[in-house]
Amino acid sequence: MALGEDRVVFQARKFQVVEKRVPNSPEPLRHVIRHRGAVAILAVLDDDRLVFVKNYRISIDAELLEIPAGTREPGESPLEAAIRELKEETGYRAGIWQQLCEFYTSPGITDEKMTLFLAQSLEPGEPQLAPDERLEPCLLTLDEALAVIRSGTIQDAKTLVAVLTYQNMREKDQHN
Repeated sequence: MALGEDRVVFQARKFQVVEKRVPNSPEPLRHVIRHRGAVAILAVLDDDRLVFVKNYRISIDAELLEIPAGTREPGESPLEAAIRELKEETGYRAGIWQQLCEFYTSPGITDEKMTLFLAQSLEPGEPQLAPDERLEPCLLTLDEALAVIRSGTIQDAKTLVAVLTYQNMREKDQHN
């Protein structure tokens, strides 16, 4: 069902808010966040520890334990963005990349699609944080990550998707 033209009501650097008309609806105007897409990276060291970052999120005024992630730049492929974000946030460079899945982050309000990658064969380096980023690296085993999910410490959706997808992959590999 075509809903007509979007009318931009707010433009930010990484997204825009558009107004959509919905014919024959009790709520004929809806606001949607248009986003150019993002990436998330589950980086796994050779000793099987997973790379996380503690990241202060202004939207919830709290620090979250997350996997590295970020918004794609205009014209940037998901893989290019993942390589850039992993290096910027952690300093690591990966020799092996595998796309695991794509998912919508919150389709009730945004069209943001996130591409999740597995990064392996990591080489350490210096992070290149933006001036406003305050990230603290944190390494956990898969069992430790699952324990902090159960405890409620990990509340970030992309991180939940990544860790549970990785757990599923590992269990399938063990059964084959």
